[in-house]
Amino acid sequence: MDSSLLVIALLGAFAIAVSKIAKRFVPEIVIFLVLGLAIGPDGPMRLINERNSDSLDLLTQVALGAVIFTIGDRLRLDDLRRRTWDLVPVNAAQLVLSAGLVFAATRWAGATPQVALILGLIAAESGILTISATVKEERAHGPFTDLLMASVGVTNVAVALLFGLALPFVLLSSGQGASWGDTAQVFGRLVVLSTAIGLAGGWLLRRFSRTSESSGELLLLLLVVLTGVVGAAVAADGSVVVSTLVAGLYVANAAPWLADRLFAAVRTLEAPIYLVFFVVAGASIHVDELASVGLVGAAYVAARLAGKVAGAAAGGLLAPGLRSGEAGRVGLALLPHAGMAIGLVALVVEQAPWLGGDVSAVVLGSIVAFELGGPIAARRALRAAEESGKGATGGRRGALPGLTSFRTFDRVLVPVGTVEILLPRLPFLLDLVGTMQADLVAVHVSRPGSAPAEDAEHDVLTLVQEMATERNIACTVVHRVSDHVAATIVETVREQAVDLVVLGEPVRTAQQEPPRWGLVSQRVVAAVDVPVLVYPVDPAHPERVPSVYLRRAARVRTEPAQEGEAGDRAARH
Repeated sequence: MDSSLLVIALLGAFAIAVSKIAKRFVPEIVIFLVLGLAIGPDGPMRLINERNSDSLDLLTQVALGAVIFTIGDRLRLDDLRRRTWDLVPVNAAQLVLSAGLVFAATRWAGATPQVALILGLIAAESGILTISATVKEERAHGPFTDLLMASVGVTNVAVALLFGLALPFVLLSSGQGASWGDTAQVFGRLVVLSTAIGLAGGWLLRRFSRTSESSGELLLLLLVVLTGVVGAAVAADGSVVVSTLVAGLYVANAAPWLADRLFAAVRTLEAPIYLVFFVVAGASIHVDELASVGLVGAAYVAARLAGKVAGAAAGGLLAPGLRSGEAGRVGLALLPHAGMAIGLVALVVEQAPWLGGDVSAVVLGSIVAFELGGPIAARRALRAAEESGKGATGGRRGALPGLTSFRTFDRVLVPVGTVEILLPRLPFLLDLVGTMQADLVAVHVSRPGSAPAEDAEHDVLTLVQEMATERNIACTVVHRVSDHVAATIVETVREQAVDLVVLGEPVRTAQQEPPRWGLVSQRVVAAVDVPVLVYPVDPAHPERVPSVYLRRAARVRTEPAQEGEAGDRAARH
């Protein structure tokens, strides 16, 4: 009788139970890794052997690709442009310093120049999946978490690019007969072909996701495409990390609403993905490799640790948007080391076996230390930033509201566009604000260089103020000039001490992709600390208001008048 499935179920239950008890002291990932180590070929239980570990590797490759795909959500170009002056110095410094220190330290310890250079490039990598799992476990949310997740994505893309550029020259300089054609193929597979595979997968998701009506259909399509992307990258000897990251980045920027649905679908599977991936990864750990790497391995671990933390801290001195010590915590959280690093080692072993033995012993031995200690460091960094427990998974910690509660709003912010679009829905918006007896804050965001003059108040604001005055509603108008609509609205919410935001968002249909304004409302909802009311807008006719809202607005206008007439009649009698 084959009891393999029963053993897997019991191990999974054991892992979950132990992690629930011990995660107050160590991250859940460490529990999974230790369990994997116990059941691996070098562990006491030996339930996973060399034969079935190859089959499990295919499963973990798909799991890795699925989670890395969601990193694209943190790499939306609009957000990256706003954080360029923070992202660039921090990550450039930690990449350069970690690679440079590892190269110098391993050369001092006795490694050849070629081995030292390869070790330096691989050391710059950070474990995407480990960091993502730690963020999820901590339910972390906030500016520091966003910077960290953007940093790990940018870091791994940069490492893949630099490694693809450098490895051909390393092979040529080693004098082992590699031709220019052979070395050019390495760069083509690792960077160019992997990027093309990711773009193709992203296009397929964008093209066919709109026809998926149910979440089940969407998840099935997503798994099929991601499995195809991972399979193509593996078959082409490319990078699974680069391919799936590019696919996520493409979808996030080319089809933001579809991306939100796709990312949400993947996140429903994150918990089992992390369990499977890290248990199998733990089974692949060879503790004896850590003891066999000697002085070169010790130099690698120490130099990488110093380079990540000190490099990020040094880059933070040039980042205007970071608080004191925040950049150093980013470097601390970037210490996990796996995923793409293992893939790069396999590539070196394949392309240059005369260098692969030394490289694999050092890198795989160090991964034992960084995968066990890295999640602890990342968790400390997130908690030091005071962003643990603020994510959407668990929400903000605090008392549950009562069964009956009342909320008053004193200042309501309404973003306004053109007169043509606003005019049909303005009575509804004014009725809404008037029934709350609140003040209105109307904000209009103009694109730089658009008419009227950038320092002039827009005509639509004059219209809003006049109609609000007619209804005895106190109105403040705000005109801003910016390319970043969502960020400007969020800033105005804070400047004007607003209690409620009211936004129009395109109606979401399966056949028609809404315009980019839907992304603006989603970002406002995620960034502000006040309630946000979002009402639907027809993307084909944005000037129209849904009839149900017009009926409600009409009823609000007539009911007070009827109540007033009834009161007059009662007074006369």
